[in-house]
Amino acid sequence: MENSEEQNINIQLDPYLESPKAFHLEMPLYHELDLTIGVIAEKAYEMMTHSETMDAYCIWCEKESVFDAREYVGRSYSSTYSSWLKFDSGFCRNSYVCSRNENHQYFSYYLKLEKSKLLKIGQWPSVADFQIPQVEKYRKILGEEEYKEFTRGIGIAAHGVGIGSFVYLRRVFENLIEEAHVKTKVENTNFPNEEYLKARMDDKIKMVKDYLPEFLVENRNLYAILSKGIHDLTEEECLQYFETVKIGIEQILDEKIIQKEKAEKAAKAREAIQKAHGKITNSK
Repeated sequence: MENSEEQNINIQLDPYLESPKAFHLEMPLYHELDLTIGVIAEKAYEMMTHSETMDAYCIWCEKESVFDAREYVGRSYSSTYSSWLKFDSGFCRNSYVCSRNENHQYFSYYLKLEKSKLLKIGQWPSVADFQIPQVEKYRKILGEEEYKEFTRGIGIAAHGVGIGSFVYLRRVFENLIEEAHVKTKVENTNFPNEEYLKARMDDKIKMVKDYLPEFLVENRNLYAILSKGIHDLTEEECLQYFETVKIGIEQILDEKIIQKEKAEKAAKAREAIQKAHGKITNSK
């Protein structure tokens, strides 16, 4: 078996290589890709030379849009994977243009170290500029303080701080559990609070699950990932899993928004029905 084939066995593909959007707009600064691993090098080449459209949020249009690949600028543009890997090195730039307005452009910048590494060295607008407007919808459901925690986590991850970003996301997660804890105590006067305070997070979630989104209860190991990241993982490993954890928290918040909207709609419906019933009854 060839060495390159051996390297590709059991390789966990970097999540930022899953799509052009993840690669160019969500990958944090100074994130390194090891080009000595065949499958990673091939995907990196595919992302760098991507010439089709890309679906992404436009921060100027403030909505999802289609972006056209405008250019790839390198020391020498190589038309094949093998020549790109062997000969292209130095500074590289990619740009994408919004199909609604050609003045709306995203730029990403990379440094290729011959055959060994590809390093993201810049992006405009920044990763945080791209991501934070998309989480604005969570401001009300989180409240100002927790929303700041969430966006700080996104912001520092965009600048290559992995462990610190996990600290902020874990606080958001813990606050969601505490909110359910408070509601449970109010509704259940016999709630074993002393037992709860001594319990592990996994057991705490089970004890207050009636007041938590179903997705959180089913995926409560999300907290274990966050804690593992803070105590045992490297900066780079935390950054590698950051997007996965962030999406998990967003899914939890999306479910809370749906629950809140459903409750508000039901309350309005009850009020309207009572008013209608009252008018009909009084008119007779």
